[in-house]
Amino acid sequence: MYCIGGILEKSKQPSTDLVHRACKPVEDVRVQFFKICFFLLLFLLTDFTVYYFLKKGIIRYYGLYKDAQILCVGHSQMVLGIDAERLSKELGMPTVKYAVAGANVTDRMWMVQHALTLNPTVKLVIYDVDTRLFDSEGLSSASYSLFLPFIDDVVMSKYLYNHATWQEYYIAKLIKTTRFRDQTLDLALRGMLNFCENKKTGTVRIEQYQGYLAREWQRKIRVDPSNVERFSETLDLLCARDIKVILTYLPVMDLLNNPDRESHALLVRMIEKMVKGREQVYFLNYNIIYEARHDLFFDPRHLNEKGKQVITSRLINDVRGILNGGDDNR
Repeated sequence: MYCIGGILEKSKQPSTDLVHRACKPVEDVRVQFFKICFFLLLFLLTDFTVYYFLKKGIIRYYGLYKDAQILCVGHSQMVLGIDAERLSKELGMPTVKYAVAGANVTDRMWMVQHALTLNPTVKLVIYDVDTRLFDSEGLSSASYSLFLPFIDDVVMSKYLYNHATWQEYYIAKLIKTTRFRDQTLDLALRGMLNFCENKKTGTVRIEQYQGYLAREWQRKIRVDPSNVERFSETLDLLCARDIKVILTYLPVMDLLNNPDRESHALLVRMIEKMVKGREQVYFLNYNIIYEARHDLFFDPRHLNEKGKQVITSRLINDVRGILNGGDDNR
């Protein structure tokens, strides 16, 4: 009996080992599952935290989300050509400078709508124009990516849904830090460090830009009808809200204008014609006054700090006149 019992006891051990072996894979799966959940949660938390600070930085850079009365909209010429802090201080009107290099006419139409939803107190829009206003050549077809940081805002979400690829749109929705690319990341960091005004202190050296000027001279001034339509829609939108608009032709160096003066004059007349049909819209042509002042330029297309302050002083005086009922350059 003893021997039989011992044999029976031994025969039970393999079955117990099998149970332990069967349970171990289940436990391993659970451990892996919890590890994946933990790292996923950590990733999402890190993603949200980094995005939170970057979003605050880019908002500070542009000056959005405040009770602004003046909205400046444009691209790189606006970025380097107007001192928004001076406008705000000397006119006593909080100012937003929603301007970024590469923004085309369609981008700016949505930028205006976006800014107005955040700043319904805006009374005046300063919109930069030039002879390349209606030309799409030379601008990125993916300029919409500049506004991915604002994909959660209703207006920009609609714009991006219609213009971004579905992969870009939904990845940006899911992983928030992917909304920032090189350019917007730089703007966010500048905002976080409170370096919101761009200052170029150098003066243009023509000999360094001979190649650039040659390429620009070969480019013809073109008019894309769809851009004219978007621009007209933007003006109508602002007029319908009883917001004054100042179209500001910030100067570019005369060397860029000289090769095609006829087309240049035609574009200026187009802008003047669009102004005449709208009582709330004004046109300030600073180019004709300052294009020959090479000391005001950092490069052939952008003003240096001295140029920015000269133009800002002139603009402040002109804005005062317009707001006081003047009829400047209509």
